[in-house]
Amino acid sequence: MNPVLILGGLFFVLALIFKPELIAGLFFTLTIADINFEMGPANVRALIGLALFARTIISKPAPIQPKFFSVPGIQHIFIFVLYTVLITSLYDIVDDRFIKSTFLTFISVYCAYYYLFLKGNMVILKTALLISGVICFADLLYTYAVAGEFPIQRIFLAVMHVPHEVTEDGKLAELYNHNFFGQVCGMTFVFLFNEFINDRIKHKLLLLLMPIMALGVMMSTSRSSLLAMICITLFLMVRELKDKSKAKRVYRIFGMMLIAIFLSLFVFVFLQDALHLSSDFIESITNRLIDEPIQMVNKHLGRNYNVQQLDALDWREDAARVAKERFLQLHFNEQLFGIGTGGYIFRKLGVWGINPHNGMLLLIIESGIVGLAYYFYLLISSLRQSFRHPKISSMALVTIFVIIYCLGQNEELTSSSTLMIVAALIAETKLLNMQAEVRPPVELSDMSFDFPEPEHES
Repeated sequence: MNPVLILGGLFFVLALIFKPELIAGLFFTLTIADINFEMGPANVRALIGLALFARTIISKPAPIQPKFFSVPGIQHIFIFVLYTVLITSLYDIVDDRFIKSTFLTFISVYCAYYYLFLKGNMVILKTALLISGVICFADLLYTYAVAGEFPIQRIFLAVMHVPHEVTEDGKLAELYNHNFFGQVCGMTFVFLFNEFINDRIKHKLLLLLMPIMALGVMMSTSRSSLLAMICITLFLMVRELKDKSKAKRVYRIFGMMLIAIFLSLFVFVFLQDALHLSSDFIESITNRLIDEPIQMVNKHLGRNYNVQQLDALDWREDAARVAKERFLQLHFNEQLFGIGTGGYIFRKLGVWGINPHNGMLLLIIESGIVGLAYYFYLLISSLRQSFRHPKISSMALVTIFVIIYCLGQNEELTSSSTLMIVAALIAETKLLNMQAEVRPPVELSDMSFDFPEPEHES
């Protein structure tokens, strides 16, 4: 057996016993960055998740930790998940992927809740988000350097010598959509920006990650991520301007934003020359980031536009239009309760056999009006509770980022990583409320990367 695997397994067991928060950080990172590979009959992320879940079960909870299902927001998450399981089962489209995804969601939500109360803050999840952003940026950089074109090639697959799948015409298969990497980089940027505004970054060197994450969004060519990042950044700046005493800080932030943008553009141009990227690849990037949005705006304003430059935006609009038509054609009970997770593809309702590329439409088709209403009740109530506190939680903004991002995407609204972040947000708000009842509010979101010994071991 490979000695590296033996040492890795030994380290994992020791960390699970004596430093389970390290394993929690590893699991959160694998979930957010979507890193997984097979080891024998099972996949690594599932094994780590199950081991971590078992570890939390045999450990004593924190003294202040309320029972898991006693928190209304957590109840809402699991009612929604069970609802999707029920509807999907009724239509007999439950498969291995759906079962694994459901169990992963349960474990992710529980562990996010458990470790927030154990640590008294979100340090583990926030650290995992930062590492995930760096990983996704590194994958983008590696793809540019090695292939010079999409699809994305991931470093961990190259290190493990996993052969890349190819299509029938001999091209590399798209195992990971490039928009996903922009999403993770954008989430990390929003998180860092809010932490900076609220003076919660202890290590100022972390600010260097902001232009890097902005560059990652641009390199991914994800317009959904770019839109979400811009909207939340503007929201935070306008919010700060309401307080005249913070005006200088806002101008400082604006200056940093300009520097980050120009630095990102400079690095992007440097990469083009240094990596000798093909002109076709660069042209496709500028077309996605600049030309397509401009032509789409011209189209909707009734102006002259170049149909050849619409490309993805045009077919995404068609895909969403078809999805809307298909929903209206469903029976009333299907409109009300949905056709089950994966039902849109299973029934071949979409144009070209793809999802509608609109998260709201996909959710209402597969979960129905009831599922959509309940899901947004869960989100809105969680965000409203969080916004009652003086300083905005960074995870609340990450949640809003995902909502905006999904206007042009698919299943990310109900993914394991999204529900894990929402669960952590609910737990953070609950803990703040509990502390406010006995003493003045304590800031939970200070950036700290030291992992103290867990206080409540079995």
